[in-house]
Amino acid sequence: MTATLTVKKEANEQQEVFRVFIKNHVKTLVSYIEPKRQRGNLLLMVDDNLWYYVNKTRRPVRITPLQRLSGGASYGDITKLDWSRDYSAALDGQAFIDVRGHLFDTWVLRLTAKTKSATYHTAELYIEKMTGYPRKAVVYLQSGKKMKTMYFTMFSFKAGKMMNTRIDFIDHLAGDRETVLLFGNVSVKKSPDSFFLNTSLPTLYSEVVF
Repeated sequence: MTATLTVKKEANEQQEVFRVFIKNHVKTLVSYIEPKRQRGNLLLMVDDNLWYYVNKTRRPVRITPLQRLSGGASYGDITKLDWSRDYSAALDGQAFIDVRGHLFDTWVLRLTAKTKSATYHTAELYIEKMTGYPRKAVVYLQSGKKMKTMYFTMFSFKAGKMMNTRIDFIDHLAGDRETVLLFGNVSVKKSPDSFFLNTSLPTLYSEVVF
């Protein structure tokens, strides 16, 4: 699939485009398509490990999912956001919430990270009662400081299943700056195992950047 990230800076918008390959839910390869200066850079997530490769360099470097990708989005937001695998959940009540002018009746879950690759330490996740869809998440740093709010504002039927195709981020550590992440062009196909080996990253340009 493709992922388009739009960062709003005052009256201007900055856009970045990525191509994303996912295998077995625990392996993700992200190739940078735009802007041109970053074209060919790669992100690779395998289980609890995340690497960043700069095009035409010799080897990838290890990074953490919490590090900033762009605007209000972290590397973990595009490589993985697996609530059920990475967090333990406890019911913390119910609430009516407003998401971009739409009111939802939700269950409130308190999430605590249970894997080292979880992007956030703790989170409040609001699940719509009627559909079971996530509608809002408030995520926190290990210190307890509120980091950002995420709104799940679009769901579409893609590649045979319903999926979340838009996330709106409000970055509370950057003056409530807004970032939008859109997913599209979803297709199902078999990706070779070589896409998900950190030793292969310097050789993948022609196969994953197109």
